[in-house]
Amino acid sequence: MPDPKPVRVRFAPSPTGWLHVGGARTAYFNWLFARQRRGRFLIRIEDTDVARNDPAAERGVLDDLKWLGLEWDEGPDVGGSHGPYRQSERLPRYREEAELLVSRGLAYPCFCTEAELESRRKAALAAGRPPHYDGQCRRMSGAERDAARGEGRAESIRYAVEPRDWVLHDAVRGEVRFPAGMVGDFVLLRSNGLPTYNFACVIDDSAMEISHVIRAEEHLPNTARQLMLYAALDRDPPAFAHLALILNRDRTKMSKRDGEAAVAVGDWRRAGYVPEAMLSYLALLGFHTPDEREILSREELLKEFTLDRVGKSGAIFDPDKLRWMNAHYLHHAGGAQLRVWAADFLPASVKTLPDRQQERLLELVRGNVATLAELPQELEPYLAEQVTLEPDAAAAIATEPARRLLTALAGDLGGLADWSGEVFKSALQSAGARLGLRGRDLFQPARAALTGRTHGPELPHVAEALGRDRCVSRLRAAAAGSVIHG
Repeated sequence: MPDPKPVRVRFAPSPTGWLHVGGARTAYFNWLFARQRRGRFLIRIEDTDVARNDPAAERGVLDDLKWLGLEWDEGPDVGGSHGPYRQSERLPRYREEAELLVSRGLAYPCFCTEAELESRRKAALAAGRPPHYDGQCRRMSGAERDAARGEGRAESIRYAVEPRDWVLHDAVRGEVRFPAGMVGDFVLLRSNGLPTYNFACVIDDSAMEISHVIRAEEHLPNTARQLMLYAALDRDPPAFAHLALILNRDRTKMSKRDGEAAVAVGDWRRAGYVPEAMLSYLALLGFHTPDEREILSREELLKEFTLDRVGKSGAIFDPDKLRWMNAHYLHHAGGAQLRVWAADFLPASVKTLPDRQQERLLELVRGNVATLAELPQELEPYLAEQVTLEPDAAAAIATEPARRLLTALAGDLGGLADWSGEVFKSALQSAGARLGLRGRDLFQPARAALTGRTHGPELPHVAEALGRDRCVSRLRAAAAGSVIHG
């Protein structure tokens, strides 16, 4: 059956830090859900934590989302019909809605200070009672409230919780019951006029006509309060889907600690990972196709993704698996795509080359790298004036047969009019036949002389990338022993 109303989903980060990989997965699942159903994907900035807000953090989160390719239809930077999209710009709406609940007897002013609340909380815990708000201000008369205002006491607004069970039908977790008594009267508006998370979330999701809330399971306990508020405001709640957490190796919630993987998308981005690999891996952390494929492109996920295939158990973040996946994307990418991905990692000497030449170089070394950050090292043999020999390469050209080979090959190549990888291969095989060399004894000295290494791309491709003159120069230098040892 079609959804009863247009699909509208949102990702709502707080601008207090970087984009966590768990947040990126949440954003991706929301994006997939919206795109599948021709819906709308919104970004809302939840910036009511004034003390911790950082404009640079907001820019960073949006930039990382754009890097991932998760474009949005409405948000603080693109506008939309349901704005504004920063909570700090919606404060009058929260005040209006809170006062409406007070007028209907569903909320009330609270004059308790932080010190008083903490004292009563400790007393409740000591007596073995839940540390809920004790309802002191809920019982105040109108005269008592006027007196408190006359004393200049700070005033917040609390919701009056009804003692009843609440049931959530979650698209991932099934039926979730919230028994009566698990939530005490909670604050809607703080004394400074700023809304609490649960209140602002409900007001905004309702006003922005959010149809589905897809978020991390750490928000599941908040849902009871939110269901109460939807009922109190006579508004239908959205459908909910709570995603299992991404975990450290010890099955604790993924966080930035010594010995654990980076938790910020930006860390992986700066380390040379590509967005396609990051998205493919994040999807694997909680979603599986029936055939258990491990590499899922965005296009494939748009066909396969459903909330009922999202797992209920936490998934371990494995940096080795992510590195393997990143290498897969690099090894199978064309030169044009590699050039786009590698723009921030290429040495200046490569950036000045024509696009097609850059692409040929990247295609040459792509099989040897797992991250973009490894490109400068892999490209170095094709850019340097002189080869620097690794120990194994130095040993490969140190024998007399190797030096005879290099001398003969340099002479043969120097007299050639045409140049290609196949021409080089034919010349190498011919020199080897004359000298009685083949296999490892033939190819390793040539590779060592040309690149300073004993492993790498196929030699004909290497020779074609270097060109005849550099090949001849390097072969002669290696034969003469005038090379740099690393």
